Amino acid sequence: MEIRVSGNTHTGMARSQNEDAYGICPDLSLYIIADGLGGHAGGEVASKMAVDIIISEIASASPATADMQSIIEWAIQAANSSILLKAEKDHKLQGMGTTVVVVAIRTDKAIVAHVGDSRAYLIRDNIITQITRDHTVVEEYVRIGLLTNKGALYHPSRHMLARAVGTEGVAVADIESVSLQKGDTLLLCTDGLTNMLPDKEILQTVCELRPDAENITGRLIELANNNGGIDNITVITACML
Repeated sequence: MEIRVSGNTHTGMARSQNEDAYGICPDLSLYIIADGLGGHAGGEVASKMAVDIIISEIASASPATADMQSIIEWAIQAANSSILLKAEKDHKLQGMGTTVVVVAIRTDKAIVAHVGDSRAYLIRDNIITQITRDHTVVEEYVRIGLLTNKGALYHPSRHMLARAVGTEGVAVADIESVSLQKGDTLLLCTDGLTNMLPDKEILQTVCELRPDAENITGRLIELANNNGGIDNITVITACML
């Protein structure tokens, strides 16, 4: 299956620096986005470290020694440990961390791993499905029945993360396998997109422009900025042909 992929990032209309990062490795069919946190230089450092380390760990791993899910999980833990160590050595970086979404495509399956509230979507047959589940405090409230989906929309803690990479001794990633077919589109994005655009507008844009991955990515970022662009925006689009 041929894959047409494009990624880009934008500071947005309100921020002075970009704390998002992303990586695309066509040879590995590997795609990563990260949204740093911690303020000032910390978020930018954490997101870039996560992307670079995860790519390096996966690229150097032997597929014969472990399955891809295990390799990705190991890579995320390696990034987690490195970010913690970096923060311990530099007090200016203390408290930094990052979200991550990692997607590795193998034949007709996508291995999707994530920590935090950055998202992966599958668009198929004009239907958009969120693959990932936001690791936020509010989402946990919804999951255990303390809050409704409607109540979560405007909850003051809706952006507070329950999980991140580089903030605890162990980063707990959710990992799953998603079957792919021709005509599918995978979309990875930080919350700078999803806080500005509803899913239905993301779906409409993808359906109108696919399989032009570069155009989809650019248009989504443009729309997010047009709607206010209050945060950094990062998008990776992968179209299955």
